[in-house]
Amino acid sequence: MNISKQLRLVLGPAIDAARAALRDLDDDEVPGRLRAIAKRGDGTLPVPLVKTLLRRIDEDDWFRSKAVESFDRLASDDPISSAYLHREPAWWIVVVEAVTTRAASDGEARVRQLETQLEEARSFTRAERAKTKNLKREVAAAEKASQAVIADRLDPLKAAIVEAQSECDRVERRAVVLRADVEEAHEDRREAERIAATCSEQVREAKREVARLRRSLEAGASESIPRDPLEIARWLDRAVGTFAPFREAGVVVPAADLHSGIAGSAIPAGVAPDSRASIEALSGLDGLTVLIDGHNLLGVLDASTMATGRARRELIAALGKLDRHLGNSTIEIVFDSDLADGRPITVTDRGIVVRFAGPDVIADDVLVELAAEHGATAIVVSDDREVRDCSARHGSTVLWAKALAAWL
Repeated sequence: MNISKQLRLVLGPAIDAARAALRDLDDDEVPGRLRAIAKRGDGTLPVPLVKTLLRRIDEDDWFRSKAVESFDRLASDDPISSAYLHREPAWWIVVVEAVTTRAASDGEARVRQLETQLEEARSFTRAERAKTKNLKREVAAAEKASQAVIADRLDPLKAAIVEAQSECDRVERRAVVLRADVEEAHEDRREAERIAATCSEQVREAKREVARLRRSLEAGASESIPRDPLEIARWLDRAVGTFAPFREAGVVVPAADLHSGIAGSAIPAGVAPDSRASIEALSGLDGLTVLIDGHNLLGVLDASTMATGRARRELIAALGKLDRHLGNSTIEIVFDSDLADGRPITVTDRGIVVRFAGPDVIADDVLVELAAEHGATAIVVSDDREVRDCSARHGSTVLWAKALAAWL
């Protein structure tokens, strides 16, 4: 048993008090990294969440005071948890001794268990050796009594051995062929997955174009190609997205268009929104909501894998770096595909919100709606011109996906 599990056992009352304090807090009072714990109810916490909770108690005096109030209210008489929460003199020595004592006790119990198993194994071995001796004596007696019979049957047995060896060789050759067939089948499956991913991305691009055409029809557009220069640029972006959804790796995205959304006050003046410096400028900022166009960013990182679930999971994990870079701010990433079980939103252990657009909605619309909801406190990260323009109209700061890709 590792130290984290030992701490969960030794500081159980303190952990229960802290969870009770979380339940008593209003939603806006719950620390961002403890929201996942607050939502779990009374169930057992896994070790990673226990470590997160204990780290917050150690680092956040305000939250620890709430845990102390809950502990005192529950009238728990556990001296170790009391010393830990109240920060009594040499409290850490009390905790370390308790963990050491429990670990030693568990170790002694394990040693006794192993000793018992060893003795049972030795008894079994002695019994088996006695049986073996008896069997050897019986075999010796049988050999003396059946030498003639054995001699008569020896030749057929040899022939059977040769035949069995031949069959083994045949089976081994067949196994080699089957292994090659299995490897070929695996390669076919991987190719099918790549084709499926390509088709999936093409479907998503088609959905985007259908949504854009629907909005154009609802707005009363009557011309297939607009005349306004800005609208022509947007129309060309949509056309490229429809007919070439997968850009070749290494293609350089054009420099930032100054007319396509001006960065808000979240980054200093003079910092280009398509540069790594724009992400560096977010260091330590509080109260922001960073909205990320998921598949757009995946396309910048590696267009060949952007439609795979593995690429999404690796990107979400990589955003932990951005979470550490920001202050007390929230990260939300939006993808076009919806989850198989119908859940539109999930939250990672680090508090990153992962959204999936529904079957009749595109991620672009979800991003614009969120930008309208958060206004000037939103940072929208996308290389899509229309997403940036609409978000900028709501007062949000807009940055390029290639800036975040380069920073990551």
